[in-house]
Amino acid sequence: MDSRLSRRIKRASPIVGSVVIWGCFQTWLLNQWFGVELNLSAYDALISVNWIVLSCALLELIISRYTPKTSKYQFVFGLSLVVAWGCYWLSYQTLEILDKLNVDYTLFFQRSYPIRVGANFLIACGWSMTLLFRKQVKELEESASHQVATEALVKEAELQKLQLQLQPHFLFNSLNSINALILVQPSKAREMVQQLSDFLRATLRRADEQWITLAQEVTYLQLYLSIEKVRFGHRLEVRMNLDEQIQLWLIPPLLLQPLVENAIKFGLYGTTDKVVIDLHTQREGDSLSIEISNPFDEDMQPVEGSGFGLSGLRRRLYLLYSRNDLLTIRMEENKFIVRLILPEKY
Repeated sequence: MDSRLSRRIKRASPIVGSVVIWGCFQTWLLNQWFGVELNLSAYDALISVNWIVLSCALLELIISRYTPKTSKYQFVFGLSLVVAWGCYWLSYQTLEILDKLNVDYTLFFQRSYPIRVGANFLIACGWSMTLLFRKQVKELEESASHQVATEALVKEAELQKLQLQLQPHFLFNSLNSINALILVQPSKAREMVQQLSDFLRATLRRADEQWITLAQEVTYLQLYLSIEKVRFGHRLEVRMNLDEQIQLWLIPPLLLQPLVENAIKFGLYGTTDKVVIDLHTQREGDSLSIEISNPFDEDMQPVEGSGFGLSGLRRRLYLLYSRNDLLTIRMEENKFIVRLILPEKY
């Protein structure tokens, strides 16, 4: 309450100061230029100032509660003109009630109405425009704040949607692998089910986390690879060259798994040979570089899938870093190479 009152006083200080200055000037003007007695000049100025101050308070109440959506400035000008005439009329009535008017001063007061009304209008209009400007600035700030909050909610919702999409995507692929092993190698199918259960349990514990360390992500990746190795056995080899100094680097969860899954899909599916997938991480300035490569036969038809892996990863990176250049793909010497650059998270 005290802070609100202090803000109101601070906001009203300029107009009160302006009105007081005008009152002093009016007293001097009536006394020195028009020869009105100092006592009567002071009464006239004091009464006019009081009505102007009260009118400004009324203007603040009206404008803060209501302004039309269109023709705002016309509304302010019209309202200020009504207030200016009202102050003039009320000042006259007050002087009359206090018995401060005589015939000569009554005629003088009436003849001076253009100047009085004009001065009242300028004060009221200036105050009203100031109030309108402040209200519009506040509305713009609230609108911008609301837009930022809405965009943040939309962004968070999309990230959660992508996260939820990733789990079924991986789960369906794993279940297909388990299905393929049930009849021919039931013991491996049971082992794969157990590995899948461990992986899902570990990832669900981190479901609400937006950032994890590189070391934690590598742990998740190893759980995933334990599942795939049950199916592919000695045919799958993943060589990891990890920089120990960046193990605590913060990255989005489940970032490496879809990249390695993509490497397995393009490297192992459709061949019976042993395939080596290389994973290399290192620090490059203020960024983390992750590179995953796998053998790739250009004559081999791409394996059909949901297409979510890389496209979903690109979208997540854009939402988190607001950049489209963090994930690049190239092919050289029969190798499919995915390069990921992650800026440092502060």
